[in-house]
Amino acid sequence: MSNVIQFLEAMGRNPGVHGASAADYAASVALLEIDDAQRQALLDRDHAVLSDLVDGRPKMMCYITVPNPDDHESIPDDDDSDGDGVPDKDEPPYEK
Repeated sequence: MSNVIQFLEAMGRNPGVHGASAADYAASVALLEIDDAQRQALLDRDHAVLSDLVDGRPKMMCYITVPNPDDHESIPDDDDSDGDGVPDKDEPPYEK
């Protein structure tokens, strides 16, 4: 893992870093063993340039889908002889 990524992860894990002064941040960046372009991107807080320098993904998205209960087929159950998706022991008795 690159030193830049390790540095960013360490910043994310330590809430005290967020309140650090600009001088403290610059001093932390100066100690990193990274190339000058990465250092400058960190100092400029330029996430787009930094992402390009570490071959980051241009865009990442997360989707959450919720299945529609009417769209799925019931899973067969050994205790469901009539195939309605409700175990037979849980069904009310029917009058014939």
